[in-house]
Amino acid sequence: MVRLHILLLPVHGNEGDIEMNVKKIILGAVALAAGTILSAQTISFHGYLDYTNFAVAQENTNLKDSSTEWTKASAEFGSFYNGRTELNMNVTAANFVFNVGIRLDAGGNSWYNLYHDVTQTNDDNDGYVATPFHQMNIRASFLNDQVFVYTGRFEEWNAGYIFNGYALGGQNIRNLADRDNGQYLTAVEFCPQFVSGLKVLAGLPILPVSGNGVNYWTGNQWQNLYKKVKIAAQYKLPIGVTFNGGWRPGTYYTGIYAYDTADGATTNYFGEAYLQADMPYLVQNVPLNASFDFRYRNNSTVGKEVFAYYAGVSGQTKPVNNLTVNFEDRIFYADDHYIANNEKLVYDVLGLNAVYSFAGTPYQIGMQLNTMYAQDANGSAFANATSRVDSKWCDDLAMSSDWMDTATLPAAGSPGRYFAVYGYPYVQKNFANGYARLGLELQYSRFQTSNTTEGITYRVPVAMCFWF
Repeated sequence: MVRLHILLLPVHGNEGDIEMNVKKIILGAVALAAGTILSAQTISFHGYLDYTNFAVAQENTNLKDSSTEWTKASAEFGSFYNGRTELNMNVTAANFVFNVGIRLDAGGNSWYNLYHDVTQTNDDNDGYVATPFHQMNIRASFLNDQVFVYTGRFEEWNAGYIFNGYALGGQNIRNLADRDNGQYLTAVEFCPQFVSGLKVLAGLPILPVSGNGVNYWTGNQWQNLYKKVKIAAQYKLPIGVTFNGGWRPGTYYTGIYAYDTADGATTNYFGEAYLQADMPYLVQNVPLNASFDFRYRNNSTVGKEVFAYYAGVSGQTKPVNNLTVNFEDRIFYADDHYIANNEKLVYDVLGLNAVYSFAGTPYQIGMQLNTMYAQDANGSAFANATSRVDSKWCDDLAMSSDWMDTATLPAAGSPGRYFAVYGYPYVQKNFANGYARLGLELQYSRFQTSNTTEGITYRVPVAMCFWF
């Protein structure tokens, strides 16, 4: 608490002088108080803008079918995900950190309507009211930064317990809180000083209670809530190796309307556990990381537990000056009946990217290359235009890159083989707070079950990205 004492002394002079002196004292007191408050807290703003346009794009999703024609060449404003404008405010005061942020699309509206107010439904009662706020949370620290408490709404948040891959980015491991699993989390993190390098976090997805008829008390009752615990741990060894691990006994999609209205946020879709090792010095000049993820669920239709496994390894090398090469391979295997009844799947994606910087200039050339291969037992593992896995228990795998359309899915009912290759060469100019990029995205896909389809999609992105 800040106390401000003002001592008023007798003032000699006419009424106007007295009034002026009183105003000066008051203004000085206000300035002193404001200065004291500002000195006790730090406010910062940062953001990101991506207004990549496509100069031209076309596709043909079944080259083997003479009735399937190329789409008409077209341009698109705002990139394939409708652009993004992000603004975040961070306030640090004493032991507290508060974050709030909004995301807007290229038209200035809520970004893809991905974020919703879970305490209100719209007039048609077919979804939550859309909001531009993608995060609003607070962190408090105690015991000399040995204990942290988090609560609120988060996005793409894993608290540093999941490391990205070098070539393919975000892992196929569920975050602690995000728009896909549920954005609300209340968690306690313990970072003991007597065990250097160790930290442990445990949290629960406690949702705000509705004032407009949507009752979350069922989901928030302890008989259901304790099952939703999320646990993560990290240990940094003195030799530079870092281990991450986590476990959730159930995935409940808490706070996501499509699931909540069906089951009241009480149905467990799958359990998940993971382990990671980050090894920046294991191989000289080649930092590496490796991940393993295990999922399991009870398939009541077949009456037994079913399983899925994911493993990945990635790294980086610099074979010559100014050239950086990232590489990564990820393999996923879903055992019988995990994806769907009478279905199993093996999937692999290999990612390579290289960037060459011209010394003394802001220019770079780069290349992203992804190849994807999969086999299933019954030809039913994938769905929709981008050929993503069609499953509540595993919806984060696809036979496409950056949401590009693939070949038309062939008929199900017989074993399937799926192949796709994606390439993206580009030239880029860097600025102090962003870059401009011109490139060509090209993707070829070939799928085969009882019949065969082939597809080609291309786009010419003109990227303009800026952050502050």
